[in-house]
Order: sequence, then C-alpha cells, then structure tokens
Amino acid sequence: MATAPQFHMPEADPVLPERAASRRAMIAIALVALLVGIAGTLGVQALLERSGPRSEQAAREAVLAYLEAIATGDDEAAEEALLPSAERAAALPSTIAEEGRLRSPRVAAIELGDGTARVDVTYLIAERTVLREIDAVYADGAWRMQRTLGEPVAITTALSVPVQVDGIGVVPATGSLLLLPGRHTIAAIDAPLVTMPAASFETDGDPRSGVAVDLAPTLTDAAIDALEAAGRGFVTECVADRSCALPPDFDASQLPRPIVVPRTGQAGEVAVQVPIASGEVGTSLEVVGFMDPTLSVFESMRCALAGAEPRSCG
Repeated sequence: MATAPQFHMPEADPVLPERAASRRAMIAIALVALLVGIAGTLGVQALLERSGPRSEQAAREAVLAYLEAIATGDDEAAEEALLPSAERAAALPSTIAEEGRLRSPRVAAIELGDGTARVDVTYLIAERTVLREIDAVYADGAWRMQRTLGEPVAITTALSVPVQVDGIGVVPATGSLLLLPGRHTIAAIDAPLVTMPAASFETDGDPRSGVAVDLAPTLTDAAIDALEAAGRGFVTECVADRSCALPPDFDASQLPRPIVVPRTGQAGEVAVQVPIASGEVGTSLEVVGFMDPTLSVFESMRCALAGAEPRSCG
C-alpha cells in the first residue's frame, strides 16, 4: 500500500523578526525626524514672524523710528526711512523749530500683508492728537515708508515777491509746498520796498486737512512813492507831447494815490493802478515795477494807459 507524502513546515528563520523590527524602528525614527523637522521649520517661521526682519515687531519699530526722526529733527534717519521713490517733503525735519515739532508718537495698530504693513499711528501737534495711517514696504532688507508724512499746503501771496517758509524760498510760481506735521515759520520781510511781519501756521500731516496759507507782503510807502513818481512823469510827458489818449484839460498834478493791484508775474514784479478822470471821461494808468532780488530798488518800470502798449518809464 502506497504511503501518503508527508509535508513539514520549514523552521522559522530567527533572523527575519529582527530585520522587521529593525525596519520598523528605522521607519519610526524617520517619522520622528520628519515631524521634528516640520515642527522646527514652523517654529522658525513663527519666530521670524514674531521677531525677524519682516516681522510685525520690526515693522512697528521702523515706523516708530521714522516718527521719532521727525520729532527730534533727525534729517538723515527720516530720509533713510523712506523708499527711494517716495516723494520728499519740501523742508527737512530740522527746519521745524523744536517746540513746534510733533510729540509723543505711538503705533496704535498694525496690519501685515505680504511684505507690506498698514500702520495706524498717533502723535500730538500742539495739544491735538492726530491719527494717521502709514503704509510701509519691506524692501532691501528693511521696512521703509511708501510716502512722506507731509501734506500739501496751498500757498498764495498778495505780491509777487520771494517769501521764506521754514527757510524755503517761496516764489509766486510755487503754488504749494509738501510740509511735515508741525508748526511752520514764515520769515518777516523788512526791505526798503516790501514789508511783512513774521507769522506761523500748523500742519497735522493729514492731506485731507486742506491747509492754505495766504502770504501778505505789502509795498512800503517808499515803493508806492517811486511808482507814483514814475506814473506822474509818464502822464506829464504824455500831456506835453500829446502822445497819449488822455481826457481833455487833464491836470497831471491831480493824479490820485496809486492803488496796489494783484499781478501774476516773475518774482519782484509788482503793479499799481492810477484812476484818471476829467468830467465824465476816464481811463486808468498802470505802472509796473521790477525789483532787484533784495527788494531794495526798482531795476526798471513800465507805464501804460488802459488799452495801450506799455512803455519804459521812471
């Protein structure tokens, strides 16, 4: 009778469980290392967000340093805080008198974006608390302001003569100045032909304030006397040679005192008008004077009756 084949299970290899355990240990170690690496990366990122060069704290410190530079009159620090492309204020922080500068700058709130920061700040101007928003950008390894804290100030003047605002020469064509917050000084004029008292005005750094300054230099009596004499000489000559359209029987000695009139022209160009009447017939005489840069003398004058071409006079 045939015998059925016998099958025997192979004996377990004692090395295999050790290899499996070793692989499991290596996988566990790798997983732990990966988790540690991820945690470390996240930790570094969190640390950089809190205290790195692009952090909220760094942006806060940069904005506050800019305000402090304006408050202390540190021109160099204020300049370095701005982006190279940012428009600069017309006058440096140091030109503002110390007692007239902003005080107690604070950062009230900050909102970070991708390399940008929108920062709400407060400071005092005189005894007023001002709230402003400053936009900063992370560029070239530092936070920098996108624009100056200055605000545009409209400038108008009664006469076309140079005026000093914070040491800046304001000429008739200036139109406006971009000025930092603070109290600004208008220098007095005490010249033979023009006079104006010193004055001051405040800006708070908010473009919505709409600050406007009306400068009020005036001609001295000596200036008006000189213009009047030129006009009188012109009219007397016209009467003598009958070269002008004057009312009949007009007496040049009866000319009234000239009236200063607004005139848009080059710096140092001023004008007066003299009404001329005889009975019901009337006209006017305009005398334009051109002063030297020191406002001491008239370098030249022109005279003209209404509707006529101006001629040299004086």
